[in-house]
Amino acid sequence: MHDVIRDMALRITSKSPLFMVKARERLREFPGEKEWNANLERVSLMENDFEEIPSNMSPHCDILSTLLLQCNEHLQRIPECFFVHMHGLKVLNLSRTNIEVLPSSVSDLMNLRSLLLRWCENLERVPSLAKLLALQYLDLEVTSIEEVPEGMEMLENLSHLYLSSPPLKKFPTGILPRLRNLYKLKLSFGNEALRETVEEAARLSDRLDTFEGHFSTLKDFNIYVKSTDGRGSKNYCLLLSAYGMGGFLITDLKVDKSVFLEGCKICEREEPIVLPEDVQCLDMYWVDDVASLNDVLPREQGLVNIGKFSHDLKVLSFGRCPNLKSLFSLRLLPALQNLEDLEVIECDSIEEIVAVEDEETQKELPTNTIITLPRLKKLRFSNLLEFKSFCSDNGVLVCNSLQEIEVRGCPKLKRLSLSLPLLDNGQPSPPPALKVIEIKKELWESLEWDQPNAKDVLNPYCKFVVL
Repeated sequence: MHDVIRDMALRITSKSPLFMVKARERLREFPGEKEWNANLERVSLMENDFEEIPSNMSPHCDILSTLLLQCNEHLQRIPECFFVHMHGLKVLNLSRTNIEVLPSSVSDLMNLRSLLLRWCENLERVPSLAKLLALQYLDLEVTSIEEVPEGMEMLENLSHLYLSSPPLKKFPTGILPRLRNLYKLKLSFGNEALRETVEEAARLSDRLDTFEGHFSTLKDFNIYVKSTDGRGSKNYCLLLSAYGMGGFLITDLKVDKSVFLEGCKICEREEPIVLPEDVQCLDMYWVDDVASLNDVLPREQGLVNIGKFSHDLKVLSFGRCPNLKSLFSLRLLPALQNLEDLEVIECDSIEEIVAVEDEETQKELPTNTIITLPRLKKLRFSNLLEFKSFCSDNGVLVCNSLQEIEVRGCPKLKRLSLSLPLLDNGQPSPPPALKVIEIKKELWESLEWDQPNAKDVLNPYCKFVVL
C-alpha cells in the first residue's frame, strides 16, 4: 500500500475506539495501561523506539485480535504477564524486535492464527506451542533458536512454516508428516540434520506449493533431490551453503525453481552433486572445484546423461568461481534452448563461454559453427580478466531475442561472436528486441566482427560506461 494512502487509513481507523494506531511515531514510552481499552480490536505500534514494556503490564483486552509490534528494533523485554488477558488474539507480529525470550503466556493464546518472529536475531527461546491448535502461520526465520519449539507436532492446521535459524542443528523426525495442511515450508538443515528428516521434507514436495531449503552438506542436498525423484515442489529454492540462508523469499526470485550453490564443493568423486531435473535457475557463487557446467552433469555408469539434465533452465549465473575455464560444451546446447539470462562475474580463469570438448571434435566442425540460444534475453560479463570470446574462432552466436548486453572489466575480449539477422538486401540488422549494450568505449572500438557493418548497426544501442 502506498505510504500516503496507508497513513490516511491509519488516521481514519485511529478515530474509532476499536483501534489504537501509533505506528512510526518514534515513541520511546510504551502506551500506558489506561490507553488499552477493553473494546480494542486492533493495535498497531510498529516502527517505534520502545526498549521495554512495563514489567507489571497486563492489558485486559479480551477481544483484541491483532497486535502489530514489528520493527521496534530496541524492544528487548516483554513481561510474562503481558498476554494473559488477550485470549482473542489472532495475529501477533513481533518481527525485527530485539527480544531474547517469548513470554510463556503466548502458550495460552489458543485463537492465535499467525505468530510472526522473523528477524528476531536474538530470540533464543519460544515457549510450548502445543495449545495453539488454530495456528496457521509460524515465522521463525533468522532467529537464534537452537531447538524446535515444544508441541510443534500438534499444529495440524499450520499452512505456512518458516524455520531457518542458523543455530538450529537438527529438526526432529516425525513432525513434518503430521503437518498435513502445509502449503509453504522454509527449513534449514544444520550440520547434524537427520537423514529421516530430509526424506520427510522430500515426501512433502508433491503437496507443497513452495519449499525453500537450506542444506549445510552436499550429502543432505543429494538425499533431498534423490528422494523427490529429481522433481521438487511447484515452487522451490534449494540452497547448498556453509553460510546462512539469508532473508530472501522465493517471491524475490526470477523463476519458480531455483538452486543456489555457495562456498561449497560439489564435484566430490565419491558423491558428486545431483541437481533437480526441472531446475530453472542455477546460481553458483564461490564454487572452486568447478571448471565447467559439464562437471555437474548427471552420469550413469561413468557416462554423461544429458537427457537427465534440466531442459527448463532459464537463468544461469556464475560468480567468483576461480577455476571456471568455460561454461558449457557444444553437446550441452540442446538442454539450453530455454535459457534467458546468462551472467558471469569475477571468474578470473574463464576464457570462453562455449568450449569444444577435444581437438578431434574441433577439427570436424564446419568453418562457422552456429550456436543458437533462441530465448536468450540478457548477457552479462563482468570483471573476467582472461575472457577472450563467447565461443572459439569458428563459432557464432545466434540469439535474436537478445535485449541487453553488459560487458565490464573484460580487457582481453576480442569477439562477442554475435551473428546478426540479415535484411533482404543481405545487410546485418540488430536483434529486433535489443535495447542496450553497456560497454567501455575503448573496448567497443577494439572488438572484431565477422559481419561487415555489424559495429555500425549496433552502435546506436551502446551506452558507454567508465568502468
